[in-house]
Amino acid sequence: MKKRILVSQIIALAAILIAKPDSWKLFAAGMCFMLPGAVIRALASSAIVKARTLTVTGPYAAVRNPLYLGTAFMVLGLLVSLSNPQAPLRTGVVWLITAVSFTLIYRVQIKAEEEFLFAAYGEEFVRYKSRVNAILPRPAAVPGFFDRSAYSWETFRRNKEWRGFLGMTAIAAIVAARIKYGL
Repeated sequence: MKKRILVSQIIALAAILIAKPDSWKLFAAGMCFMLPGAVIRALASSAIVKARTLTVTGPYAAVRNPLYLGTAFMVLGLLVSLSNPQAPLRTGVVWLITAVSFTLIYRVQIKAEEEFLFAAYGEEFVRYKSRVNAILPRPAAVPGFFDRSAYSWETFRRNKEWRGFLGMTAIAAIVAARIKYGL
């Protein structure tokens, strides 16, 4: 397992344990972020052919790091679902630690990946980088998400993104149980 994934899982677990979620409305609102995040990640993982080519189609035509964009939505959804208006200090601490941790982890990861991509693809990557944003897609580029030819079920299966969806489902179930049983 990659170190950043393990660290991310530990941070998410700590956030879940520290928080005192108590609102079904906030849980539902959180799911409204988590589900699109999972879809973005699924699309990205069914389009990227790792270490063989510079993927610039599908979601990669709209944003250089759609996997991390999806992760950002999922983390935001988790934080919303863990929020408790009756415990603002606890909620603020959870948000601060989680947001800062994930920002640092993914800034370092994106930098390392971009160095690798530049070394592997040179000017092709420089041109790609100049026209496609790192995390926030340009509105004009969003139609790239809908290029069906960019996606492959075999690629999705090989990249094992289904594990992320199962993880998100487990996290949602844990948060729901904490709300239902006051844990």
